[in-house]
Amino acid sequence: MSLFSFGGDNLFLGVDIGDSSLKMVELKKKNRQIYLSNYAFSENVSEVNFMKVDDVNYLARAINKVKTEAGIVATKVTASLPTFAVFSSIINVNGADKKRIAEEINEEAKKVIPLPLEEMTLDWKIVSDAKGKIGKGDLQVFLTGSPKKLVRKYIDIFQAAKLELASLETETFSLVRSLVGNDKSTVMIVEIGANSTDLSIVKESIPVLNRSLAVCGSTVTKALADKLGLPFVQAEQFKFDLSVALGGDSGEELPQLVAKTLEPIVTEIQYMIDFFRSQNNGEVEKIILSGGGSLLLNLSEYLTKRLNTKVIVGDPWNRVRYPAELKPVLSEVGPRLAVAIGLAMREIE
Repeated sequence: MSLFSFGGDNLFLGVDIGDSSLKMVELKKKNRQIYLSNYAFSENVSEVNFMKVDDVNYLARAINKVKTEAGIVATKVTASLPTFAVFSSIINVNGADKKRIAEEINEEAKKVIPLPLEEMTLDWKIVSDAKGKIGKGDLQVFLTGSPKKLVRKYIDIFQAAKLELASLETETFSLVRSLVGNDKSTVMIVEIGANSTDLSIVKESIPVLNRSLAVCGSTVTKALADKLGLPFVQAEQFKFDLSVALGGDSGEELPQLVAKTLEPIVTEIQYMIDFFRSQNNGEVEKIILSGGGSLLLNLSEYLTKRLNTKVIVGDPWNRVRYPAELKPVLSEVGPRLAVAIGLAMREIE
C-alpha cells in the first residue's frame, strides 16, 4: 500500500533510508520471474543518523554515492517511510455510502489521527470481511497517514538525486511483501534494526497491530561494549561473532547479558500475542525475524523456546531468483535488506 504514487517501469530500485544506513536493492522482471539485478548498502555505525538529517542535498549525494559505487543503473525508485512516522489504524465506517466513501473515511480519520488532516497524506484500503461479521453498508478500513512535510522531504531528496520516485511506502508493508508474500496466515514480524525494533501482527497481509521499541541492535552492542570495555564499533563486530566466541565456559555470562538486554522485546512480543488473542479470538501462527539484529546468536531458537511459538529468520529472497553461488552472502545480508527488497518488488509484481 503506497502513500503516494508516481509511475511504473520494468527495472526497479528499492531504497531504504534507515537511521544509520542506506540500503538498496535493484530487481528486474523477466518472463513473470523476479531477478536480482544488484544490491548495495552503506552502514555508518554511530556516525550519521540519516533520519535526522534535514539537508536534502546531503541525502541526495549520499544516495547517489552508494548507487554509483555499486553500479546500480535503475532510475525509478520506491522508497520507505519510517514506521514510527506513519500512523496506521483499522477504522469502522458504518452505513457507508459508496458515493461518499472518501468523505466518510476522512470523518472517521479525524477521530483517530492526532494531527490535523490537512497536515497528513492519507491512504486507505477496505478490509474484506470473509465471515460477514459486519452489517450491510458497514466497512472495516485500514487507514494510513504520514505527515505531508515528510512526504515532501522525500520527494525533494529524490528530485535532487535526479531519480524518479515511483512511490512511497511504509516499511511494514514492504516487509509483508518480502517476508510474507501471499501467505494469508496470521504472523508477527519482528524487525530488529540498529536503533529501534518494530513489531507487527499481520493478518491476511494487513498489519493489524503495531508497536515500536527503543530496545534494538545497538542496545545489545552497547551492553557488550560496557561489559567488555570495547569501543562501540568493535563491540558491534563482536556481537555477530559471538557464537564462535562463546565456545568455552568463560563466555557463559554473555548469553545471559544478551538475554537480559533483549527481555523487553520478549515481553512485548508476548503481550502483543496475548492482546491479539483476546481481541480476535485467534492465534499468531509464527514469528518472522528481520533486520540486522535477527542474525544475533541463535535468536530464533531462543525465542521459540521462550515464547512456545515457531520463530524463524525471514528469507526476503524467497521469491527472487539469483545465482546459486551468491546464496551464502545473500543469506547473511538478506535480513538487513528485507525492506529494500519489498520496496523494489512493489512496482514490478
